[in-house]
Order: sequence, then structure tokens, then C-alpha cells
Amino acid sequence: MDIKSIIRKKRAKEELTKDEINYFIGKLEKGEISEAQAASLISYIYINGLTEEEILNLSLAMAESGDMIDLSDIAENIVDKHSTGGIGDKATILLMPILASLDIPVAKISSRGYGVSGGTIDKLESIPGFTTDLSIEDFKKNLKDTNVCIMNQGLSFAPAEGKMYKLRNATACENSLPIIAASLMSLKIATGSNKIVFDITCGRGTYINNRDEAKRLSKLLVRLGKSLGKDVACVVTNMNQPLGYSIGHNLEMKETINALKGIISEDLGNVIEALGSIMIALATESKDLEANALMIKNTIKSGAAFEKFKEMVAAQGGNTAYIDNPELFKSSKYIMPVLSTETGTVESIDADMVGSIAYYLGAGRMKDEGSINRTAGITLNKKVGDTVTVGETLAYIHTDEDNKINGTTQNLKEAFIITNKKINFKSRVLEIIK
Repeated sequence: MDIKSIIRKKRAKEELTKDEINYFIGKLEKGEISEAQAASLISYIYINGLTEEEILNLSLAMAESGDMIDLSDIAENIVDKHSTGGIGDKATILLMPILASLDIPVAKISSRGYGVSGGTIDKLESIPGFTTDLSIEDFKKNLKDTNVCIMNQGLSFAPAEGKMYKLRNATACENSLPIIAASLMSLKIATGSNKIVFDITCGRGTYINNRDEAKRLSKLLVRLGKSLGKDVACVVTNMNQPLGYSIGHNLEMKETINALKGIISEDLGNVIEALGSIMIALATESKDLEANALMIKNTIKSGAAFEKFKEMVAAQGGNTAYIDNPELFKSSKYIMPVLSTETGTVESIDADMVGSIAYYLGAGRMKDEGSINRTAGITLNKKVGDTVTVGETLAYIHTDEDNKINGTTQNLKEAFIITNKKINFKSRVLEIIK
């Protein structure tokens, strides 16, 4: 067996055996095949696809390429939530303390951001002192003590998945549904959670283009979950406009803290309640989604979710003064308004364009562990459905570089489409699949 024969086999649209997939992943993890060979195989998978048996074997091979966690001694049900990403997506950070405050253990293994969509770990590490580089023992201890913990995937958990993730982005194969499904499931296998909710985002602000693709991926994940003995549910959400008001690390952390205090945008609240109510239904006997959504509202209103977030931050070394006073987060040197030249109603906001602008301002990275500017980004002053008049502020640009102000101001203004029609708020939640 050799990598060239495996590449030729997939090029010929033939099904790979479990041994062949294990051989590929083993050699990839050890660095014993070239990036060109790995990229070639990924490209043929993108073109010719994988059977469900191949996807299952790929999931297991990537999970088994690193450490595996057994959480069965902590609780009967451990819940996890994972998003396929999007511009301004801070839902995971919010849901962790919300669920934990309801006495539902939440275990999360994540990775740093790569591309225009910032990673959950990057955002949390904006809190001074907060660390996710934990040992398995510390991860389990925090989970026992506080009901919630997040850990960096790093090199120990599904390391082959991390390499696949970077290669599929580098080769423009980021929207390969079979590889996405295998990557997502490999992380969940390694984590040890048995109740999993996936937020499958689709639209302009993510790499899954449309609702049909999102549904196909969702149904595939549910079937894979059953094969692996895990309860999986998927929520398809619209990512055509950024989620919430902030894009950028410090900015999103400030919005997250305010949301836990009850100051939350309608669309972000909509997504949180939908995802959280299903997480509760999977992990407990409470199957009434409306009642579960009310539980989420009440734990925010009571302050319990906010206090649980402070407990989580303190347990992972973070400075809780920043949680009590989010204005401590450093701001950009320049905060410039983007003014409307039209009067009407916001019909759409191009999330992909907004994300690209935020990346240009320094809020994203395209190299592994590359530098990011935590103060850079965008805050929206108007969302879809809001009325606006000439001269009113649509958004603000946050940057330390004055030479980036003029061009990005014009580009961001073009991301907003203003209409004379009445636009009503539409739920970000498109479909629930379980």
C-alpha cells in the first residue's frame, strides 16, 4: 500500500477501504507524505465524494490520530455544541455558561481561528490570563467543578483533522461536505460528549452556500451520530448577515458579556434560544422546546448565566475584572463611522464582504497561529429591517491603521443594501434536523 495508489483509486472514483484511509491519515499525521500528495487526495475527494462508510472511517481515523477523552465518569450526559462558523458568531461562548448554569455539563474542544471567521478560542483568549492550553486532567477537573470547560485542540486532539482543515482551505475545498462531516465528527468522537448539537450555518457569511447543502450535511451528521452511538441534532441557520452587532475579538467579547447581562440583539437571541433549547432537550427529560427557551431567558435574566461565565473564566485563569467591566478591553486607535447616503430600510448586509473587511483590518489570520489584532473589527449600528436616513451611522470601523480608513469605509457602505420596501425580521433559524 502506498499513497500514490490511494490517490489513483480515488481519482478513479473507487471506494477506499478502512485500511487505506487509516494509512493516509497515519502518514499525514506523522508528516510522512508530502502536502502535495495530501492536497491531491483531498481534491479528488472534493470532486468525487466519499461514501458514508468512507466518511465514518475517516472520522474515526482522524479522532484516533490523537488523544481521546472518556467523560463517562463525570456525568451520564455531556453536551457539546459546534458551529460551522460565520461572521460575528459568538453563540458557542454564550451557550456554554447558559447551559452550565442550568446544571448541564458542557465540554468543548475547539481550535484557533483560520481565515476571516474568528475562532471561539481566540475570542476567549482576548480575556487577559484566560488559557485553553489545558491537560486532560485539568479539563476534566474544571468540568467536574464548574460544569463547563473549553480546551484547545492543539496538537493532541485529532491532529490529523487540524492538518486536513488547513489543507482543505488552502486548496479551495473548504466546502467539501464529506470532509466537513468527517472533521466535525472526529472532534466530537475525541471530545467524549454524547449529546451534540451542530449549528449548520449557510449563506454569504460561511462556506456552506445554501440551505440545500446545509440540509444534506445535517442529515449526514445525524446518520453518522447514530452509527457512533451519539445523539446528534442540527440547526440550520442563515448567515447572510453577520450574527449580532460585532465582528472582531475584543468587540465580540464585549457583546457576549452584555448579552449575558440581557442586552442581546434579536437575531443572536433567536439563534441562542433555538440551539440551547435543543441542547437541553438532548441532555435532559425536558423535551418542550418553548419551555426550554424560556429557561434560557430566565437564566440570563436572573444573572445565573453571567455568574457562571465569570466562574468559567476564573477557573481557566482569566481576569474576571474584564467580565465585570468590559470597557477594560482595549479599543482601536481609530473608530470611524460609516454613514448612509440613502434613506429607507436595510434590506441586506453582505456578511462575506463584512468578514473580508474585518480580516483586512487585522481581525483574522491566514497562517497557522499567525498574529491577529484583537482590537480591530466592525460594529454594526443597523441590522436588516432597521430604518435609516441620509447621514445616519450604518456601522463603525475599528482600526489602528489610518491608511485603511477611507477604502474600508466605502467598501463597508457598499455591503449595505437599502430599499424603500418594508422589511420584517425573519428568524435566523431555517430548519431543525434530528
